[in-house]
Order: sequence, then structure tokens, then C-alpha cells
Amino acid sequence: MRRRAPALALLLAVLFPLPVLAHEGRPLAPHDLASAWSLEPGIVLPLLLSGWLYARGVRRLWRAGAGRGIRRWEAGCYAAGWATLALALVSPLHPLGEVLFSAHMVQHELLMAVAAPLLVLGRPLIPFLWAVPIGWRRALGRWAKGGAVRGGWRALTAPFPAWLLHAAALWLWHLPGPYQATLRSDLVHTLQHASFLGTALLFWWTVVHGRE
Repeated sequence: MRRRAPALALLLAVLFPLPVLAHEGRPLAPHDLASAWSLEPGIVLPLLLSGWLYARGVRRLWRAGAGRGIRRWEAGCYAAGWATLALALVSPLHPLGEVLFSAHMVQHELLMAVAAPLLVLGRPLIPFLWAVPIGWRRALGRWAKGGAVRGGWRALTAPFPAWLLHAAALWLWHLPGPYQATLRSDLVHTLQHASFLGTALLFWWTVVHGRE
């Protein structure tokens, strides 16, 4: 009987799995989901600002000619990517991800594998430049054309460095020490999401646009 105990325990674990918690806390009940939106200013304000800048820049571009600079399907991709970011970071999925490991992993995949490529397909740098005053636009253009900035950008968007940075972010945050730190600190958890999204944007930029 003692020999069969481990096998029996394994069988019960497979047949009756328990939810894996990502953070300490109680899983949300279904009736809590509708009111469980996460409206943290550090997330909501940058999200709103990026959407406003893109829309303002596209509107200015299109006033100069239909579809000029940004095609309609590209604008649609950015809108879909922006909505995916909101789903991952603002919707009830975010607080659910605080307590359920499965929801937490879905959140990460939405950031890296859905939102990031859609945002990159929207070519956001062009509308962002057109959204700011013309004086700022010219200054930013001169700065971006500088040798150090241009060389650094071309180095980062080479295939191997872009892949390496994204892979390093994934591996680093899943080591026991850094992962436990994300469970204890909201700030560290935010830094994790920022590094996942930032390196994913760089990786997908290289895939879609190369080193332009």
C-alpha cells in the first residue's frame, strides 16, 4: 500500500488539479470581474497618451492626403495592438493575473506575442513625430539622424542583438530570485512588464521593418 501511495497522489493531482497562484491572494469570483478594472495612473496615463499621439499624428498626416504616411490597415493594426495592451493591463485580466498563474501567463503572451507585433505593424514612430509641434519634430529628427543615435539603433535592431535582448528578458525574469521579487513588489512587477513589452517591440521591429 505504501508503494502505491505516490502513484495514487500523482493520479489525484492529475484528475483534480488546483489553481496555481501567481501572487498571494484570493482568486476573483465571477461576480467580481465586472468591477475589477485596474486603473493605475502609471499604466492608464501612458496608454492614453500613446493612443492620443498616434491618433493626432495620423489625422495630421491624412489631412495632407488620404493614407499619406500611414495606410489604413496600419492604423487598424495599431488600434488593435493598443486595445490588446488595454486588455492585458487594464481589464479584469490584470487583477486576475495577480492571483492565477494561468491568467498571469496569458497576460504576458498578450503583451509579447499579440500587442507588440500589432503595434510595430502600425509604424508608430511616424505618427508620434507628426503629433508634436513642428519645432519639436525638427529637433527630434536632427537628434535621430545623429551618428551615435543612428548607429546605436542599427546595432540594436540587428537580428541577433534584438533576439538576445528579448530572450534575456524572458530568462532573467523567470529565474527564482527576480520572479519572487515580482511577487513582493508592484514596482518590480511593472518593470517586468515594461521589459517584456519593450524588448518584444524591438524584436518585432527587427522582424517586420529590419534595420530601417
